[in-house]
Amino acid sequence: MDTAHRRMEIISILSAKGHVTMAELAWELEVSRRTIMNDIISLSFDYPVYTKPGEGGGVFITENYKPYCNTLTQTELETLCRLYGKSAGKEKEILSRIIHKYGADKLVI
Repeated sequence: MDTAHRRMEIISILSAKGHVTMAELAWELEVSRRTIMNDIISLSFDYPVYTKPGEGGGVFITENYKPYCNTLTQTELETLCRLYGKSAGKEKEILSRIIHKYGADKLVI
């Protein structure tokens, strides 16, 4: 994954979750925490991204930043939820983000 795609994935993750730790991003994107720090600094010039140190801290995106609209049909949502129930690890986390990103107002998992 190149730098531009990784940074867009960070925005996607933050848009779905609201906040994560740098360690979580580094693990998921398979890069170092230093790389994530550099990405966050770069992204903060164009996106409402910020960091907060200490317990409960991490990388955040402002609540009002929602670039995605909910576009899942009911059948798509039900299918993804079935797959979510059968998945584990990284795949489960990715499915959770997809469901929240595109179907957040329809279901809480």
